[in-house]
Amino acid sequence: MKLTVIFSIIVLSSVSLVSSIGAENLDHVKKFKQTKQCPGCDLSGADLSGLNLRHANLQGADLSGASLGGSDLTKANLSGAILTGANLDSTKLIGANLSSARLNSVRMWVTQLMDANLKGASLINAFIGKSNFTGADVTGANFNGVQSCDGDHNYIAPDGSRSNAWCK
Repeated sequence: MKLTVIFSIIVLSSVSLVSSIGAENLDHVKKFKQTKQCPGCDLSGADLSGLNLRHANLQGADLSGASLGGSDLTKANLSGAILTGANLDSTKLIGANLSSARLNSVRMWVTQLMDANLKGASLINAFIGKSNFTGADVTGANFNGVQSCDGDHNYIAPDGSRSNAWCK
């Protein structure tokens, strides 16, 4: 009997904790969709696909596992953001600030990164295919283990040439 009561308290406490974490995340998603301003927010796992997010401020935000496919993040500030495992397929990141962003294991298929700032960004084990990096600043960026470079010329390099040099 005593053990059952203790177990019930533990389960209810756990459910309450999970609910409050989820509610905070939902509040951040709602705030961001309304204002396009959410520096440092927790947007992990959020579905932000197909949205007009031009000039958004997501500096230092956690977008781990988020879906941003087809969104327009032109000139957005994503410096220091965590995008590990995010889906950026067909996303416009033209002129976006991704300096020091964590893009490990991110999907970038047909992603537009022209003139983007990727200084010091980490793209370890990223899936990059048919994406355009023309004019992008990739100084100090880490492209170790980039995946899915199974054909010739799988992306357009910062100098405008077609390349697959980051592929391992």
